[in-house]
Amino acid sequence: MSAPIPIPDDKHTAAGEFLNAIQPHHLVFFLLNVGDGDQQVLLLPQEPGDRHNPPPRRLVIVDAAKKDLTEALIESLRTAGLVEAAAPQDGRPDGSIALAIATHPHSDHIGGMAQLLDTQKDRIAEFWDPGYYHTTQAYHSMMSRVEGNEYLSYAQPTAGHRKWVGSALVTVLGPSVRLRNRFDTYGTEINDSSITIRVEFPAARVVLRGAGRELLHDPTTTALILGADAQTTSWAFVETEFPELHTTDNEAAKAIKAADGDDALKAKVLKVSHHGSKRGINLELVERINPALTLVSSMANGPKHHFPHQLAQ
Repeated sequence: MSAPIPIPDDKHTAAGEFLNAIQPHHLVFFLLNVGDGDQQVLLLPQEPGDRHNPPPRRLVIVDAAKKDLTEALIESLRTAGLVEAAAPQDGRPDGSIALAIATHPHSDHIGGMAQLLDTQKDRIAEFWDPGYYHTTQAYHSMMSRVEGNEYLSYAQPTAGHRKWVGSALVTVLGPSVRLRNRFDTYGTEINDSSITIRVEFPAARVVLRGAGRELLHDPTTTALILGADAQTTSWAFVETEFPELHTTDNEAAKAIKAADGDDALKAKVLKVSHHGSKRGINLELVERINPALTLVSSMANGPKHHFPHQLAQ
């Protein structure tokens, strides 16, 4: 097991202040420093329960470019009391990692995924990849771990798939079904096979209250979009499959409570796709998302790709 990332206990340090600021209802997004690659961890909000014995917090992992880093972060979160030690039962994972996603099979996104599937086998309940077959050793190593784990739920989701994890809702924005159906002919560029997601919390949902059901809707709902390496083609499908609904005075719209309009692509945080390349983002998309914060995972003016591209900036 890799050593934990040192997080000082001193509340006057930046790390200590950060830990002290994390509240049970917060969703915390970690964008690990891997240069021109992706490695992300979401610490999900704690679900309501017995205040003397609250349910453990869960994680979502999105990509693992390098070995050891995600494992070290998880161990640091455990040391800080934010997640619990793994507790498998009869060989089955405890689900403390509710979902792990390999967005697409480029090594700068999955170079450490095979190791993660090994070291966190006791935690990971479900694994997603786009189903784009690749020839690299990193891809084959990753898939051999998936095939060798009889308790791991596995899926190849496309646009529109939704997964609730407690109060958080993960919606798959891409790839489109039409792009997915072109994978086997390699009619889809590998970056456009990326699984892109929108994470909304606390999400509106129906819960069982005694003998009845109740719709829970929180006016403070917010969202973040993780763009993987999706490029122009993939985002074009996203923008048409998730249309913006405009406000209207139409009586029928008012009757079904659809008069206020909505945009399924709105998000407070955007993790810019393809490390800020000129093909990974466009003005129309950014205007629709309208993020308060944009994040780019790249090596500034790196010698190979020179991300983030001036056009993207």
